[in-house]
Amino acid sequence: MKKVTVSAPGKLHLSGEHAVVYGKPALVVATSLRLYTTLETGAGATLLRKMRKNDRYIEAISAAFEKKYGASIKDDVGITITSSIPIGSGMGSSSALAVSLSGALCVWHGMPWNPQAVNDIAYQAEKTIYKGSSGSDPAVSTHGGILWYRKELEFLKTLWLLPFKIPKTFAPFVLINTGRKESTGDLVAHVGEGKKRDEKKFAVLLDAVEKVTKQTAQSIHDEDEKGFRRSISENEQYLEEMGIVSAPVRAFIRAVEEAGGVAKISGAGGIQTGSGVVVAIHDTAQKIIALAKKRKYETFQVVLGGEGVKMEQATA
Repeated sequence: MKKVTVSAPGKLHLSGEHAVVYGKPALVVATSLRLYTTLETGAGATLLRKMRKNDRYIEAISAAFEKKYGASIKDDVGITITSSIPIGSGMGSSSALAVSLSGALCVWHGMPWNPQAVNDIAYQAEKTIYKGSSGSDPAVSTHGGILWYRKELEFLKTLWLLPFKIPKTFAPFVLINTGRKESTGDLVAHVGEGKKRDEKKFAVLLDAVEKVTKQTAQSIHDEDEKGFRRSISENEQYLEEMGIVSAPVRAFIRAVEEAGGVAKISGAGGIQTGSGVVVAIHDTAQKIIALAKKRKYETFQVVLGGEGVKMEQATA
């Protein structure tokens, strides 16, 4: 029985959310949470052709692969998807799916293993569903590590895997899943509407986000934890000005700050109730966990800067 399994990591935005859509840099980090896509022949798995009919995203990924390689996916291919990445949390579960399925389709059809080609397919699929996609999420899911990303033009992108890691001397990160109701596409559109209403104000805000993104990268490079924390706090202020941090999450972040820590949302955010995943830093992680527990938020910790797309199994 032929079987192929490819995995891809989730991600966290350390800086540059939303601004990256408008040509500003983003700092994105892969996590140790991964999504696995298995393609196989034989009974027991849902057929990919059935999923394509019922899931627009699966269809977009499959179609993007077929267009790139001029290949036709066979009707009898079964697919199984498993994941430890929280869905709808801003941790890139959809991009991890696009990357892992793109990689699995490449291996299944005997294409040379080429992560950049995998990224290209995943990005094309993501653009089909999320019209304003910057491409940073599939890029970091493909390449892993800490990614500096900027889209100058549709055909011109800066993608640099930073040659250093988050220092082990930094206090551990606590991730808090506050949930959210809106899709990434909805939130990108919401920010775009705000930009149209006040172009001048938004231009100043984008410049400020670019500056703090550079400060964040510099502080990681210099192993300057105080500077890193200042950048995280400042970054959160700008995200709140964009209007993509809900009132309950703003209140939670203020509580973290009053307790002596810093925190920011990571990803597209959220308006109504939750705002996805919040990244918090405190010398005593248990204080953050206790604050989150009071609000019934799920907390967890991951290793940041993990491996990118990976071929886990390939049997004929």
